[in-house]
Amino acid sequence: MTHDDFKPSYVWPNPAFPFRVYLDDPRCRIFIIENIQHNWVWFKQWHGQFRETDFFFVYCGWYHGEAFAREAEKIFDILGLPRDRFFFLFNSPGEQAIFERHGFRGDLVAQNAWLDENVVMRPLDVPKQYRAIYVGRRSAFKRHMLAAKVSNLALVAGINHGNAVSPVPDHVYLNDKQLTPDEVCVKINEARCGLLLSETEGACFASSEYLLCGVPVVSTTCFGGRDVWYNDYNAIVCSPDPDEIAAAVENFCANPRDPARIRAMHIEQSQGYRARFTAILGQVLRRFGVDDIDAEAYFKANFFHKLRKSYRPDFEAIWGDRAA
Repeated sequence: MTHDDFKPSYVWPNPAFPFRVYLDDPRCRIFIIENIQHNWVWFKQWHGQFRETDFFFVYCGWYHGEAFAREAEKIFDILGLPRDRFFFLFNSPGEQAIFERHGFRGDLVAQNAWLDENVVMRPLDVPKQYRAIYVGRRSAFKRHMLAAKVSNLALVAGINHGNAVSPVPDHVYLNDKQLTPDEVCVKINEARCGLLLSETEGACFASSEYLLCGVPVVSTTCFGGRDVWYNDYNAIVCSPDPDEIAAAVENFCANPRDPARIRAMHIEQSQGYRARFTAILGQVLRRFGVDDIDAEAYFKANFFHKLRKSYRPDFEAIWGDRAA
């Protein structure tokens, strides 16, 4: 099969998409990209100009299961991409195991570790108004109706990204405009717990936003990695059953948690993932002979919220210096 015959299950539909030149050095360039399928269009055009000193970190913006692994394998085979210069930052051990069976390298470096705990999401001293809150766009995969038996429910719906608007259960609050991050923080803090009801998605930033606000989570069993942040204190994971979900909400209402403890546990776990990434970054730098850049100092100097940039890259400027 040639690249003209192949079509991935999904490519990023806009000219602006998650892409970052993380390090631009004559000895080594490091890029951060999201998923493999998303990047098919520019991979197809520019892969022949990749330098031998170009290295790619790939974080997983959606659940990286068997289907994703097979498709990524096909893309690498069709284009002849060098697997030793791509490193996956997986959100769950299951994803890592699947991709390693297909010959890919990576480690568990959950992307929610890139949420900056000093930006917006934090515990606030505000009265509790809701038994539960669900922060999530009104798309079918979010399964809002599983909260049908939760009383005094608040909903915060984000941008739906062109998906059909799904129904929602009875509620006492639903935003009528896009909320700012500060406004979302207030609404989360007004709730006893946060809901996450999808079966499959990525690591889900809202999950960690709840925890950084010190609000415990009621989650259904899921694929995608958000559950690596959960423990017996900060979360209840239940089956996708409205009765179980409502009972878990009532459990947290009757047994409130310490917000400072929940937040501290999340930050400590984030710091562990950041340290793991820094160690990997140091290995990459040493591999390419970049001995005068300290990985830890570079990471701290170049860290920002979500570690993600979405813009239209100038590929001509990045790779146009080499003949096709």
